[in-house]
Amino acid sequence: MARYLIAATALPGHVLPMLAIAQHLTGLGHEVRVHTASQCRAQAEATGASFTPFARAIDGDYRDLDERFPERRRLNSPHAQLCFGLKHFFADAIEAQHAGLRAILEDFEADAIVVDTMFCGTFPLLLGPRDERPAVVAVGISALPLSSCDTAFFGTALPPSSTPEGRARNKAMNANLQQAMFGDVQRHFDTVLRRLGAGALPAFFVDAMVRMPDLYLQLTGPSFEYPRSDLPASVRFVGPLLAPASRDFTPPDWWDELDDGRSAVLVTQGTLANQNPAQLIVPTLQALAGDPKLLVIATTGGPVPPALSANVPTNARVIPFLPYDRLLPKLHAMVTNGGYGSVNHALSLGVPLVVAGSSEEKPEIAARVAWSGVGINLGTAQPAARQVGDAVRKLLATPSYRERANALREEFARHRALHGIAQALEALPRVESLEAA
Repeated sequence: MARYLIAATALPGHVLPMLAIAQHLTGLGHEVRVHTASQCRAQAEATGASFTPFARAIDGDYRDLDERFPERRRLNSPHAQLCFGLKHFFADAIEAQHAGLRAILEDFEADAIVVDTMFCGTFPLLLGPRDERPAVVAVGISALPLSSCDTAFFGTALPPSSTPEGRARNKAMNANLQQAMFGDVQRHFDTVLRRLGAGALPAFFVDAMVRMPDLYLQLTGPSFEYPRSDLPASVRFVGPLLAPASRDFTPPDWWDELDDGRSAVLVTQGTLANQNPAQLIVPTLQALAGDPKLLVIATTGGPVPPALSANVPTNARVIPFLPYDRLLPKLHAMVTNGGYGSVNHALSLGVPLVVAGSSEEKPEIAARVAWSGVGINLGTAQPAARQVGDAVRKLLATPSYRERANALREEFARHRALHGIAQALEALPRVESLEAA
């Protein structure tokens, strides 16, 4: 059996997939150490892994980010806020993350370090001698951000193009925007790394996250990602990482209505972006209210706000949470803000999508939904009720969306993410010895 050190950025969308991997590996008999924020200790140890928390300097609660970085709130543009986060949440954490990894490796001789995309504490190791570190494997928990001659700059949400004209566009756009929009971020990463004696990154920092690890395991199937003729051999698609099967499920008293002949439509704003249901849930309920052909389910991810529960249409049901493995097989459409895990889970069951998201990388995920033909991209995080209603009815009335979603379902079924990840790790060369830092 092998030893694996799993390190995760202290955000739920990063930690939860890594804990699922930890649990699978311990179930196979491997020894696993998890390294992330101390608030995740109980969840980590429940996987059967041992646990080492982050150093105090970076051991914060993701819900307190505004308090930790109050200056971010004073920035007047989303791009400025994004750059601030990249510099001060991700790059500035490298020193403490790297020190944490090295301290663990002194008494835990790992065969591989497994990290989420944005955990950058492995950069100093990857920039150093190969024989002085274990293998480093990154897990792609969101849309693949890698620059390519065939794709537009990540973040523009433009479709790919491999025509001569498209490649000329891509080359110019990637070069110009890397410098114009993120040059300061690149310099900040390089400054941090030079301070640690590691040297500058060999590529744009986003590309380095994908290209530098020994393996990069992308959590989807190839048909839900833009084709790249220059894709590195180290990038492999392992299929979506689905939520574990629910246990002790008690269905709500209206559960049988999901089989009464109406088209069932779910609307969700994900697990975090649900503080304001007026963003997506309310316009969806308004748009589809009273339609006798539809049953609308809204999940709020937390307590249902009183104002929302007081205005539920007769053909709608609002509930804090329903397990996807029980609900999604009964759906005909899903309206979502574009979380990568939710979108891939829906496609794994052939459910077509309406996507409305504008934060983080969600526009890129929404763009892939439209490009792959499995749904409609509304191009905004706050659509009007009419936009949502028109999109849902078009989705339900146009067979090609479900046909494409079913094609991806069949492709995804050929993958078993946890099994594929374990196989990839077990095929890595074993570490005989690792010199202490």
